[in-house]
Amino acid sequence: MSTVEQIWAGIEIPVINIIKINLMSRFSEQILSSYSTRLESIVKKYARHLPYHVADSEIDDLRTISRLELLETLKVWLPSRNVDFWPLAQARVIGAMKDHIRHITKSDPSRFYDWITDAAYVYMAINDRADFQNTIDDGAQLTEAMQVLTERERSVVIYHTKDDLTFKQIGEKFEISESQISRIYKKSIEKIKKALAPPKFHMAE
Repeated sequence: MSTVEQIWAGIEIPVINIIKINLMSRFSEQILSSYSTRLESIVKKYARHLPYHVADSEIDDLRTISRLELLETLKVWLPSRNVDFWPLAQARVIGAMKDHIRHITKSDPSRFYDWITDAAYVYMAINDRADFQNTIDDGAQLTEAMQVLTERERSVVIYHTKDDLTFKQIGEKFEISESQISRIYKKSIEKIKKALAPPKFHMAE
């Protein structure tokens, strides 16, 4: 490592922090404006994976959270570690929105957010362009869809889709193999797909 590189390694973080503080104190609104279209896109995409009445009541909070998390990401971003700022910001914004919904679940169980977010994450896993507004309209349908699973099946699906655990990590919780967890997950997803599928009507002969 050259002398210049050694010097820069010692002052990189303080220098970049000074630059970021100045940028955020003077241009935070401009920064948010430049990313507003991207933020709105991921907020709406996330909201589409929730029932209509949930998305409708929480959409403004999700927008606020996305803006705040973008600025928080800027505070911790180091160009030398992540050249492109947006992928890091996007991941953190999505994580912050998930945390918001989870917090609501814990703070107000009467609103059935636990069922709603469970089903939302599961449906996101089986259908990347899920439209809950048209597919599932209320907590009763969500509950019915989730109740086709056994307790273990439901736990496996939620651990994987909502809590982002790998099959190996889930297997350790249940003390069974990764491949067994994989089979349980695939079987569970098929059961949910069948439960959510619209009924088939046959013409009388």
